[in-house]
Amino acid sequence: MRKILSTLTLMLVATALWSQTGTLRGTITDQSSGKPLPQATVIAGLIQATTDAGGQYEITGLSVGKLYVTVTGTGIETQSEEIEIVAGENTWSPSVVVINTTSNDIQGITEVTASQLDLEDEGRGQSAGGLLQSTGDVFTSTAGYVLSAAYFRTRGFDSENFAVYMNGVKVNDAETGWPAWSEWGGLNDVTRNKEVGIGLNPTAFSFGYPGGATNIITRASEQRKQTKFTYSLGNRSYTHRWMFTHSTGMMQNGWAFSVSASKRYGTEGAIEGLFYDAYSYFAAAEKKINNRHSLAFSVMGSPTKRAQRSGSTQEVYDLLGDNLYNANWGYQNGEKRASRIKHFHEPIFTLNHYWQLAENTRLTTSLFFQTGYNGSKAINWYNAADPRPDYYRNLPSYYYIQGLTAAGDAATEYWKTNPDAGLIDWNSLYQANYGRNATGKQAAYIMEDRRIDQTQAGISFLLNSQINENMKLNAGLEVRKYKGHHYKLIDDLLGGKYWIDVDQFAERDLAGDTVAAQNDLQNPNRRVTEGDTYGYNYNLFQDEMNLWANAEFTYNKVDFYVGAMGNYTSMWRDGLYQNGRFPDNSLGQSEKKNFMSPGAKTGLTYKINGRNFIQGNAMWMQRAPMLRDAFISQRIRNDFAPGLTNETIVGGDISYIIRSPYLKARITAFQSMFYDQTELRSFYHDDLNTFVNMVITGIDKVHQGFEIGAEVKLTTALSVTGVASIGNYRVTSRPTGTITAENGTLDETTETFYLKNFYVPGVQNAGSIGLNYRHPAYWFFNANLNYFGKNYLDYNPLRRTANAIDGLYTGDDQAKVTAITEQEKLDDAVTLDLGIGKSFRIKYKYFININFNVSNVLDNQNLVTGGYEQYRYESDTQLYEKFPSKYFYGLGRTYYLNIGFRF
Repeated sequence: MRKILSTLTLMLVATALWSQTGTLRGTITDQSSGKPLPQATVIAGLIQATTDAGGQYEITGLSVGKLYVTVTGTGIETQSEEIEIVAGENTWSPSVVVINTTSNDIQGITEVTASQLDLEDEGRGQSAGGLLQSTGDVFTSTAGYVLSAAYFRTRGFDSENFAVYMNGVKVNDAETGWPAWSEWGGLNDVTRNKEVGIGLNPTAFSFGYPGGATNIITRASEQRKQTKFTYSLGNRSYTHRWMFTHSTGMMQNGWAFSVSASKRYGTEGAIEGLFYDAYSYFAAAEKKINNRHSLAFSVMGSPTKRAQRSGSTQEVYDLLGDNLYNANWGYQNGEKRASRIKHFHEPIFTLNHYWQLAENTRLTTSLFFQTGYNGSKAINWYNAADPRPDYYRNLPSYYYIQGLTAAGDAATEYWKTNPDAGLIDWNSLYQANYGRNATGKQAAYIMEDRRIDQTQAGISFLLNSQINENMKLNAGLEVRKYKGHHYKLIDDLLGGKYWIDVDQFAERDLAGDTVAAQNDLQNPNRRVTEGDTYGYNYNLFQDEMNLWANAEFTYNKVDFYVGAMGNYTSMWRDGLYQNGRFPDNSLGQSEKKNFMSPGAKTGLTYKINGRNFIQGNAMWMQRAPMLRDAFISQRIRNDFAPGLTNETIVGGDISYIIRSPYLKARITAFQSMFYDQTELRSFYHDDLNTFVNMVITGIDKVHQGFEIGAEVKLTTALSVTGVASIGNYRVTSRPTGTITAENGTLDETTETFYLKNFYVPGVQNAGSIGLNYRHPAYWFFNANLNYFGKNYLDYNPLRRTANAIDGLYTGDDQAKVTAITEQEKLDDAVTLDLGIGKSFRIKYKYFININFNVSNVLDNQNLVTGGYEQYRYESDTQLYEKFPSKYFYGLGRTYYLNIGFRF
């Protein structure tokens, strides 16, 4: 009996000790003025909090014992201290040095660069690292910027695997799943406040995505009280930037206001023929009704118009001796004119109600609305020569492949000696149209505007509750309705009189069939002029509902969490034209496809002590197919892709984390597996001699590797950082492709793509070593040496089929088989970046900061940042050299100067 009582006593004591936790509260103030600092980040162990408008913070559930605590954030000098946490209440209220030099100011225009935007336009994914930055994690805050030169993607993920919220509302694009970075471009000052969830870690605002989640906070009360003017000068995507920001902070009458505006422009950056013209605006107001209720409103937009860069073959780059050659421009009347132009304006409106239900419970209700236009202008032509200067028939290789050496030599001489060889000949396009006018025919060349005008609205509810000292509950409901209007406009007839709205491929291949050639049977042979809609015209709709919850448990030695979510997605098409190739299946609404997608996640943190932690996470979730990939030929018919099903994602990671006064480090091993992905690709098919749509289903992938990040503080002023990502991102299945011809002449064909063990395109290994020096007199210097390796080109699945190598069976053919089927690996690369800056404080009220950065100091112009194999491939001739790969090269040496004045 005594043994039983003793055992029970020990268990009760152990349980009491196990559950003992402390709470840390305090106020962060400016060392000089004594004023409280809002939006400072306080990190205690692995838990972080952000100070409110009064500089106050609270962190609950801390382990009893010694703990390393840090305060950091935008424009303040990081300060750390080891303190003793006791059960119950603890306070820590340091005064910090305001230095007004920020990573965003230093980074400058890397928020959006020319090549990033071009890759986005080409549909080959985006780098997510630039947005997912956290002041509490060395790897994400460092890799997100310094590795962006090669468009490094965290864990190899495309952007649809990162959730981005704006004031609690998810802003990932409904059709692609990508966050639209450019919709808030130029608004650095008011979008720098973020809540960040790294990888599979839980967040207070979302169930999360495989790559992490970020919530951008723009409410007026949480903007730094300031008036700020900024001027920037660079040679990347734009030349000049002017920016103004004014924020009142929370005033005594309970109101807070914030406004910001910027202008970014340049006739040309590092790449010839690329102009940039963008405005940005932001306005926010908040009313604190009482201690329990606040109402906040914000609106932001970034109307932008900019030229787009082309990728080209290595043959063209070598002929011109310029890896930054851009084929999308030429001279018209002595002025440079771009042939591909991106323009958009999609403002975001949010209305938030913050309701403090109880001392430790808050309900946030968010309404949002977004509308606007998104267009891409390009040349189209009818029964005329391809106007692109780097068209394959204009190149020497076209003749050499056919054995026409003399013609190839002549073409080489032309390219090397004629300064107009690589330019769009605008004059010839106008002259061709003038000739058509004289005979009463339709224009040979036009500029068309391919539009996706999006309108969406939604509501979300977010509940955050500290149930007790050991348990926190976060839960949410998100509802969104989306409509995307897809159509084409005649933008410029280039001197022509009109255009006939028929499909030229169907007209060619179905001669005499006056029905099949019509893009709109209800308006046959319609003559269209500038401003008219033509070609295709339809709406895509999607309704989405997401319900989720995370429960976090905090104890003295162990923290853990569990989470679950359920998603409902419904999608359909509504055709506005009756297409002649599919007259019975193009006009009106399609059937609706509905998808139920559950998910679950869990994780645990073991606290070795206040400085050393072991953390593990696991996730299983399903996701509906992307709307853009759901239809087999969405421009002309209502049919869904065959075999359309939920994508399944299974992932996990385990980390060892160190947080001490002189060392911050994390090493993580991760693996995520994706099953049943679907992709849609559209291109001209040489064997079929027409434009086709190819739906690829059954794509499985694995993303596995290591992330390493460390910061060593050598002295109070000098620190060294190092980050590395070692990845193995591969396709693990043999997907199926269904190909349909848009001219309606051929039956659907299905092929197996032998892609198993192919690498996911992009950089798989990357690293950086940095030296950072901050002088007590408020100037700084940094240098980063960066490495990019194991970089693979995007591949053409049609070259990995049985048909592609049919007949190549002998040993003599093996080299050709390898050349056709092997994935291209790009060269490794090294870059060096340098930065210097100085901050001035005048009479404790006025601040001036100057930052100057030089990227790629060694001017490495051989860094391939992306590219793709052309989809044109003739399986009958198997001349893979006829359509070689196209590449994008890094910008070489670039600079960025930023000057800010704040008071």
